[in-house]
Amino acid sequence: MKVLRLFIFLLLMFLTGNCITPFFPETEEEMDMLVVSGMITDQYGINTVRLTRSVPLERQNIERPYRNCSLIIKDDLDNVFNLTENKPGLYETDPEQFKGEVGRKYKLIINNNRPGENNHIYESPFIELIQVPSIDSVYYAKVDEDSHFGIVNACQIYLDTQDALNKCRNFRWDFTETWEFHLPYDSVKHRICWITQNSQYIRIKSTSLMSESRIIGFPLYYIPPYSDRFGVKYSILVNQYSISSQEYDYWQKVQNMAENVGNLYDVVPMSIAGNMYCTDDSTEMVLGYFSVSSVTSKRIFIKDNFEGLTDRYSDCPYKKVYRLEDVQGLGSIYWIIDHQWDGPSEYWLLTRFEDCADCRLRGTDVEPSFWHEDEEETYND
Repeated sequence: MKVLRLFIFLLLMFLTGNCITPFFPETEEEMDMLVVSGMITDQYGINTVRLTRSVPLERQNIERPYRNCSLIIKDDLDNVFNLTENKPGLYETDPEQFKGEVGRKYKLIINNNRPGENNHIYESPFIELIQVPSIDSVYYAKVDEDSHFGIVNACQIYLDTQDALNKCRNFRWDFTETWEFHLPYDSVKHRICWITQNSQYIRIKSTSLMSESRIIGFPLYYIPPYSDRFGVKYSILVNQYSISSQEYDYWQKVQNMAENVGNLYDVVPMSIAGNMYCTDDSTEMVLGYFSVSSVTSKRIFIKDNFEGLTDRYSDCPYKKVYRLEDVQGLGSIYWIIDHQWDGPSEYWLLTRFEDCADCRLRGTDVEPSFWHEDEEETYND
């Protein structure tokens, strides 16, 4: 029982992306459980289901794909749609054959295709695809914080949404953030880049106990001071999902577990059950969740002055020389970032090191296709 709880705890920490100092109790027993992570939506495109095997705590950075399984999605009209394993452990729908429809119910069926007694069938229950309303607005506010250098600015991003029909009562959100950054040296070849990161947080809200399904000022994402996200231009794309009450309960328990990292057993992991089960062996444990949801999205841009921006390049290594003729690798290993003509010529050369001389070591120099969309840009005075 203790080992099983440890494996489930590992899964929860992986899903929530928390960074904590790990505690590895000594165990001799090995577990090997199926972990399911997938979602189908009403959007055109590929839907994916990822299958992996559970791993011991001390190997938490190792992913073990669960390969060579047969997966199908079945709807409440007995239509069947096959998924194809295009990468190890990653199973995908054919966008030409499948797209979720609001009001229909879907289930996932997995056959692990193992010989003999190790062959198992795993299923989810039928889940209704509920219509999710549009996001009314996404906006931000500066948050002043004191520091040794005076006031610095954090950023709090909020959202408003509502369902006038009161049919969607449980919401989940994730987001993708993108920002542009520049190296401070004009002489380097790759100095303008963009970074894109997906959210690693659980963001949920239920309106089931409210008279109307309306959410105002939900604190979606807090960006602390000293980030370089707002040095040039920042964008955040927010996705809103409709989820069932059962799925809401699941994510709420996972969230509570993630916030209770002070004590490994503050929340009993066995109480956090997903929605997958083994049809032919009730003792066979399955981790994770299969989701069915409608999706709406909204993007905003932020161009504003934030106090306390991080200068990541203030400590970049450089060298001083007096004769460029003696420099081998000029333009590939060394770049001129400054020079002095008064008296003996002096040249300050930037040394190729980490991300100081090539922005592509942090991001990409390919501009995002949406980067000049300005109809939803948000600017503060």
